[in-house]
Amino acid sequence: MEKFSNEAKVGVLVVISIILLGYMAMRVGKFSFTKEAGYNLVVFFDSVAGLALDVPVEIAGVEVGRVRNIALEANRAMVTLMMRPDIQLTKDAKAIIRTKGILGDKYVELIPGSDAAPLIEPGGRITQTVPTTDIDSLLNVLGSVAQDIKSLSQSLSNVLGGEEGERSMRQIVDNVQEMAQTLNDIVQKNNEDISTIVGNFTTFSERLKEIGNANTDDIRSIVDNVRKASEHLETLITGLHEITVKVNEGKGSIGQLINDDQTVKNLNEALASLKGVTEKINKGEGSIGKLVNDDQTVDNLNDALTGINDYIKKQDTYRTFLDYRGEYLFGSEEVKSYLSLRIQPREDKYYLLQVVDDPRGKKSTTEYTRTLDGVTSHEQIVEIEKDELKFSAQISKRYYDIAFRGGLFESTGGVGIDYYMYNDRLTFSLEAFDFDADTNPHLKFKADYTPFQHIYLTAGFDDFISEEGDESFFIGAGISFSDEDIKTLLFNVPIPK
Repeated sequence: MEKFSNEAKVGVLVVISIILLGYMAMRVGKFSFTKEAGYNLVVFFDSVAGLALDVPVEIAGVEVGRVRNIALEANRAMVTLMMRPDIQLTKDAKAIIRTKGILGDKYVELIPGSDAAPLIEPGGRITQTVPTTDIDSLLNVLGSVAQDIKSLSQSLSNVLGGEEGERSMRQIVDNVQEMAQTLNDIVQKNNEDISTIVGNFTTFSERLKEIGNANTDDIRSIVDNVRKASEHLETLITGLHEITVKVNEGKGSIGQLINDDQTVKNLNEALASLKGVTEKINKGEGSIGKLVNDDQTVDNLNDALTGINDYIKKQDTYRTFLDYRGEYLFGSEEVKSYLSLRIQPREDKYYLLQVVDDPRGKKSTTEYTRTLDGVTSHEQIVEIEKDELKFSAQISKRYYDIAFRGGLFESTGGVGIDYYMYNDRLTFSLEAFDFDADTNPHLKFKADYTPFQHIYLTAGFDDFISEEGDESFFIGAGISFSDEDIKTLLFNVPIPK
């Protein structure tokens, strides 16, 4: 094979270089022998100064097309955009001409619309544009601003120019410095007080806001009351004006008193007499004079008033309660009733008077001793009085949630203890009475619960260590209420001396 000559090698190299150069030119100029894929959109601008053909069309900084044509139609610039086929815009999309940097090339930026709007068909139009500000407009505005600044500086020069203006300016600066220094001294000296005032004002405003939010209806009511009071005040002022006019005209008793000389003379005489009585009282003459000037009389009167005051206070704190309760005894299948009067002078002490109707009656035992033919025998006769009522009279003292009672329990001596829970709505009680040497004492346990005001439920075990078979469970209910009429009756009962 013959070797290439130098001329042939140079020719092949030139051809390859031309092919590469043409390929690079087409790549740089984005030239293609095939028809570029995509679709056209049209947009109208008032001005496209500086916008060139084949510049990018971008969305969010990403190139989505190119400017293919710029023409004038109806005195507006019509720009044709070649969009990529995968880009779809809605009819509320916007177009704006922007510049890359301050002095860079211009390009078209698209702002997509909402997904709910209809799509723009190929060959359609973007109707919404955003006006842009070019460098010429900006320079014109800056020129106007510079002219205004020049006018302002000229005016300041005329005012502050010369020695007089310089002195005025220096005096203003000195005054400002002096005022700033004074303010600084005041703030430094009163920094703590100012901080306290600001803190107090903040706290007060917060509390005032809370009060306003929580008492909106009350504030509105206060405003209405003030408005009504102002109306009544206006009526009152009108009435006082009418009264003053009548008094000045000598009408009515006060008018005659002021304008009638005889009435004034009589009034002066009455005042003179009153002055004489006052002088006698000051000298200790008469009953009133002794009352006022005698220390012993004053002390006695003060003691009497103190006793009356204490009496009234006791009556105010004195409370009386009526109570009825019924207990159904399962052992005897009968109802045991209690009617009580509780006199409570203080919260921690009360007196109890009670009448008890016990269906088991009152037992009494009589012992007989007989001697017959030298043989002595003992006999006991137990009598039960069914209609006999029993009485209780007790005193109770409370310590916190525990109260102790003592006195008569169903006509026999005894003691009791009460334990209060849940704001006194639940009470557990244990009573022990009838301490007979021959039988066990009468023990009773009960629990009272108050679900509603004045009404309570009760349950327990009565005489649960009885040797005579009287033990019995019971349930029941009761009613209790305060009666002020009984308190008034007790206080008004005359006490014999």
